[in-house]
Amino acid sequence: METYGSVSLREAFGEALREAGAKYPDIRVLDAGTRNSTMSELFQKVYPDRFYTAGINEPGMIGLATGLAMAGKRVVACDMSVFLQHAYAHLFTAARQGEGLHLIIAASHTGVAVGPDGGSAHDITDLARMRLIPNFIIITPWDGHQTKSALDIILAKPGYYYIRLNRPKVPIFLPQPAPFEIGKAYLLREGSKLTLIALGDKVFTALQAAEELGAGVADVIGISTLEPLDGQTIIASAHKTAKVITIEDHSEVGGLFESVAGVLVLEKPVPMRKVSVERVFTTSGEPDELARIYKVDLQATLETCRIFL
Repeated sequence: METYGSVSLREAFGEALREAGAKYPDIRVLDAGTRNSTMSELFQKVYPDRFYTAGINEPGMIGLATGLAMAGKRVVACDMSVFLQHAYAHLFTAARQGEGLHLIIAASHTGVAVGPDGGSAHDITDLARMRLIPNFIIITPWDGHQTKSALDIILAKPGYYYIRLNRPKVPIFLPQPAPFEIGKAYLLREGSKLTLIALGDKVFTALQAAEELGAGVADVIGISTLEPLDGQTIIASAHKTAKVITIEDHSEVGGLFESVAGVLVLEKPVPMRKVSVERVFTTSGEPDELARIYKVDLQATLETCRIFL
């Protein structure tokens, strides 16, 4: 499958954040001591007077971020995803502050793709947690180009946003920048026997699997906004294929699989299968190795597709 280079979502985010600093003088960026991991350091180097280091204090960072947003600033709070669990109550409280606030939570190092940082650093439950908080829009970009497009759009519109970023490089698989619209899913390939629905960096895996299965076999739907979820596009494909597989680097609990199942069970119940991390504690290893161990790689996707077909 043809690609057009690769970049990690966190690197693309850092570059886009730096560029946004010139466009929006009111941006304030916070980081909980992980700026070289989230790549928020790219913003800090150019705009040090608009950057705040909270240290290892996620609750304090989210509290300060909320206060700045309440003072009328565009606020971006950055951290490795797993550490944001310490501030979950503060995120919930932030989202209760009503309309008009502009707060973006940028979470890097998600899923088992984190790799050798160790199992304790793998956040495979972040989507489940954030789906429980009203008002938060959950964004799951596929590649670096879409990450930049998404950040550009959400910086222009007040609201509460959670953007899910990853650590390793991800292929850019469209010749033009990937489209992005809040609440819209995209049909990237058409087939008639099977629907593959993937989010984030697993969209490329879904397209690879569809290519291996052959022309005309699988619809591929790319999800770049998990909340709100584009149910219409999912239901339309399910009507056509009557078989749905979801693909995600996230726990089988509370993520894409359960989101899609919740849509289909009410409108178009069809048989479903999932490619996701089981409800387990993960271990350390290289990203590709872990994807194989926890059955969220291309091989596992193809095995699931062929058995289902």
